[in-house]
Amino acid sequence: MRPRIEALDVDAMDWAPLGPAGLYSKLLSRDPETGARTALQRLCPADGYETPKVAHFHHTYEEILGVEGDFSFDSRLWVKPGTYVFHPPMTVHGFKSAIRAESLFLSRVGRDLDFNFVPEPAKTDLYTVEGASPPRTPVAMRDPVADKGWAAGAFLGSAAEICVLSADPETGEGSALVKLPAGWASRTRSLPTYVEMFVMEGGLAVDGGAMGPRHAYFFYPPDEVISPLATAGETLLYVNFGASIGF
Repeated sequence: MRPRIEALDVDAMDWAPLGPAGLYSKLLSRDPETGARTALQRLCPADGYETPKVAHFHHTYEEILGVEGDFSFDSRLWVKPGTYVFHPPMTVHGFKSAIRAESLFLSRVGRDLDFNFVPEPAKTDLYTVEGASPPRTPVAMRDPVADKGWAAGAFLGSAAEICVLSADPETGEGSALVKLPAGWASRTRSLPTYVEMFVMEGGLAVDGGAMGPRHAYFFYPPDEVISPLATAGETLLYVNFGASIGF
């Protein structure tokens, strides 16, 4: 399991090159046993980044949330701030990748990525290879909030607005955008599943302290104590969870 991480200042971290020219990463957390990880990725054409030329799939899921920029896997749906994409294991994608501006995106995978190239894909839309039947279906939403809207709910025991992005119908594992109102304060001190958070807008104060950094990252393993959290103004979170947490 990944370690407990609280209010990591992502903007203060250095970019690490990943190998291909113009591709950089900030590793936010990683499970040393499975290789599952969350990272902020940067695609920089000015430094020589070129998009993949051939469609491919991975044997693990790949989940992406746009933070800045403008790029695409198919030259039809463009990943911009707030765009959400979920590729279950064995999902063929990258049919006509392109990039129009330097881009940042949050990337989550369930194990170390492998690349399996498909020179002649059977379709030009997301599909899983023959024999694969993942419980979570492929998702590609340019603007999830416009598509699905906000639903009244609760997060960590206090009222919030929720936009579920995708969830596994069998395990409850999934992801959501969560909008916290000004003056929100958490009440739940632990959960039986992991919960992961990235601050997209606004900020979270931890245990009565000062407001945290602009882009703060949190990871709480199952049953770990969650420090009291609070907002001063409206705050938008990208939240991931390993089982249903009531959304």
